[in-house]
Amino acid sequence: MGFKVGIDVGGTFTDFLLVDDASRFRIYKNLTTPQDPSIGVFEGLQRMAVDYSVDLSAFVQSIDIIVHGTTVTTNAVLTNSGAKTALITTAGFRDALAMRRGIREAQYDNHFEAPVAIIPRRLRFGIAERV
Repeated sequence: MGFKVGIDVGGTFTDFLLVDDASRFRIYKNLTTPQDPSIGVFEGLQRMAVDYSVDLSAFVQSIDIIVHGTTVTTNAVLTNSGAKTALITTAGFRDALAMRRGIREAQYDNHFEAPVAIIPRRLRFGIAERV
């Protein structure tokens, strides 16, 4: 039997969608393990294997495709709780993101205050490179 598995690791829950070769589906949900999100993923896969009365190894070998998504990074950015990060870019372009020339919420508003940069200027470095 071949399975398709969808996994979404969120900040609180890890959600799973399991589809078998007859297009029947089951939904699973368990708590996310922030210290190591892979633990929550394997716990969910183990629950699926138990439901089909096979060991984890045999179950995983019968999976045809896994589609994985996560909001962990998005949550870290929104709460400013991620790892300390620097940006290395081409010399002369270290401020390109801060200039916000792409999508600007209020392009013609002279009083608009942009959100705080994810990477402070002191941690943005331009390096000379071959072009």
